[in-house]
Amino acid sequence: MNKGTLVWMAGTRWDNLAGTEKRLAGALADYREVLWVDPPAPVFGGTAGGLRPAAVEVVPQLTRLIVPVLPGAWRPVLGTAARWLLHRAVRTATGAGRLPGAVVVAGPLASFPRLETGVKVFFVTDDWLSGAALMGLSEARIRRTMLRNLAEAEVVAAVTGDLAERLRRLRPGTAVLHLPNGCVAPPPGGPPHGTNAERRGVVLLGQLNERLDLGILRAVAAAGIPLALVGPRTERDPEVRAELDALLGHGSVTWEGEIPPAEVPGRLARAAAGITPYADNEFNRSSFPLKTLDYLAAGLPVVSTDLPAARWLGTGHVVRENSPEAFTAALRKVLAEPADPVRVRERQQLAGQHSWDARARTMLDAVDAAAGDWTGDHFLITRFNLPTPGPESLVRAREGWLRERAGLFERYCLPSVAVQTSTRFKWLIYFDPESPAWLRERISEWSADGLFTPVYRTAVEKGDLLADLRRLVPEPAGMLMTTNLDNDDGIAADFVQRLQQAAAKTAGRTALYLPSGLILAGTGLFARRDRTNAFCSVAEPWPDAVTCWADWHTLLGRSMPVREVPGPAGWLQVVHGGNVSNRVRGFRVSAEAHRQRFPGLLSGAQPPGPAERARELLLDTPRRALGSGVRAAAKTVLLRTVGKDGLDRVKERIGALRGAGTREMP
Repeated sequence: MNKGTLVWMAGTRWDNLAGTEKRLAGALADYREVLWVDPPAPVFGGTAGGLRPAAVEVVPQLTRLIVPVLPGAWRPVLGTAARWLLHRAVRTATGAGRLPGAVVVAGPLASFPRLETGVKVFFVTDDWLSGAALMGLSEARIRRTMLRNLAEAEVVAAVTGDLAERLRRLRPGTAVLHLPNGCVAPPPGGPPHGTNAERRGVVLLGQLNERLDLGILRAVAAAGIPLALVGPRTERDPEVRAELDALLGHGSVTWEGEIPPAEVPGRLARAAAGITPYADNEFNRSSFPLKTLDYLAAGLPVVSTDLPAARWLGTGHVVRENSPEAFTAALRKVLAEPADPVRVRERQQLAGQHSWDARARTMLDAVDAAAGDWTGDHFLITRFNLPTPGPESLVRAREGWLRERAGLFERYCLPSVAVQTSTRFKWLIYFDPESPAWLRERISEWSADGLFTPVYRTAVEKGDLLADLRRLVPEPAGMLMTTNLDNDDGIAADFVQRLQQAAAKTAGRTALYLPSGLILAGTGLFARRDRTNAFCSVAEPWPDAVTCWADWHTLLGRSMPVREVPGPAGWLQVVHGGNVSNRVRGFRVSAEAHRQRFPGLLSGAQPPGPAERARELLLDTPRRALGSGVRAAAKTVLLRTVGKDGLDRVKERIGALRGAGTREMP
């Protein structure tokens, strides 16, 4: 199911050490397309590799976006320019067929780009405020950025419960999803744990810096326990640098720096235990060390300082001690235990419950819930060439009308439904049983992939429609939504998703409209706001359903509440020779801002030139507005005096006088 691209505004570069962000984003790529956005990279001496933004696929379904900026990108003045360049590059990248379904901000200074779609997720991986000095950043600036992101986010997630509580204190009332770190789950029936003779000493994975309890590491080394350090040095404090130098010079300590992720399992296979010796400070108490689960996934016992994350795991396979003496004693005891394949499997099974795949699914569930994921039955319903009395019959009788309509359906309607970001809907199209053979062949081709179900009827009464809908859902859900779609019109790629998000938040029968849309006339594109447009929907309980065909789309509000779904243009009407009512309305706009949401539908639209803009502003827009007002007033008067049937007779008479008529279904 295509639910749009997940844009990840990262706090670290993709080629940095594989931490929380990189591992979770990689797992998410198994379910959604992911656009990983590096923090701005300096043009000189950085990783940009050029003067223009560059996008490259690093793993299947995951593209890395690198945006070059001037050095000093996060300084007060340059930071604003860097952020603007970064967000512009994201908007450009998501305009290339990557309609955002969600935007994740996961860095202390990252912020949400201004995108038209996408659930906003603020994912906090560490206590950035207390760790500002460790990262060399301004605490005040981090606080301002976090408060802004907390206010904008629709989903807030944190890796530990302690960190979640800190976020709630920072912005009272914030709901925080607990999303702990994970690990690569060990494969079922993996290699057995070796004997103690085959595995020697202990291993410490990860960065060597101020976060570690160096007193514990010195005690382990002094006890003569072989200690393998695997990870880069990233310390800033000169005293810590000196202590690390001394530790690495000890005879029982080996250090090999950062290694590729693919080599980590081999290193763990040489060790008899893993250690997580973090210093007891505010920053660490809110953290969730990745290494602890990595050790368990390798079947290793673990000795850790008494971190809240270690307590949260709730297992005896992770021994917790804080003092150097107690930590070393616990480690000696663990190393003295005989190898036990049963306990190895227990550790691996425990790690499997905390896989990155599980974490990815938890995040996506939260995103879908925030999007108001529709749980009812949703149908698009279309009259293609259903025999219709009234003014429409005059146009349908015109020579070539059916072939022109088939071409418009292929050009606009069919492809716009095929690219919907939500595919949890069914499409029912009604055809005349007397349709010619060439059209029936085209119908078979159009419906071969199951995108829609063709139904042949001479007329569709309420009971017929409901019976047809029920046949497509053997077990109806609690709610039904029906949406009218004309066969010569198009819809935005997120049209269905936006309707379903709105319907998920309604109770009882409700008419739904996306009031903002576009009208395409030749090479001109016009923005139009129509609060009761033909792209109407009705969400209601299945029992006693009436559907969106219960009344004219302009009159549904007479019998049910109406809800308007705000947002950018959601639909496209095409003005052509076979129209019955569509005409140029609204004001002329450029297609560039709308192409990503109407992929392939606006290729013929051209921006207005200076002279056209002036004419639009001074003459055409006021004239169209006046004409629309006069027609609306006349229609209102006729409805009140002669009713719907009388209005149809008037329109039919006008159409006959014009010869071919103009479609005027309200």
